[in-house]
Amino acid sequence: MYKKLLFNCMMFILPISVTLYAFPKVVVIEKTGHRKPPIKFNHQAHIEKYNTECIDCHHKGTNKKCSTCHKKRDVGNVINLKGAYHQQCHDCHRKTKGPRSCGRCHVEK
Repeated sequence: MYKKLLFNCMMFILPISVTLYAFPKVVVIEKTGHRKPPIKFNHQAHIEKYNTECIDCHHKGTNKKCSTCHKKRDVGNVINLKGAYHQQCHDCHRKTKGPRSCGRCHVEK
């Protein structure tokens, strides 16, 4: 009985809890080459309230930081970090009626 309970816990409960807590709840997106304040991106709200999936933002299927591929300036056919954030966020915000003005995401501390 104990082994079966332990097995069920490992197979079903643990993966769910790891998924829920594997991401930081709030990510501060520092300045990416512009003069606007950093963005406090609420991971938890975007996942729970807006029903987004990791792949919606992390478009390559990995949960690496955007800056892993996107640098301060364009490199070959990879757009710069600021452009990548703006493209990704603006596209989604247009579809979902999310905030569109600069000051709604770039908020002074």
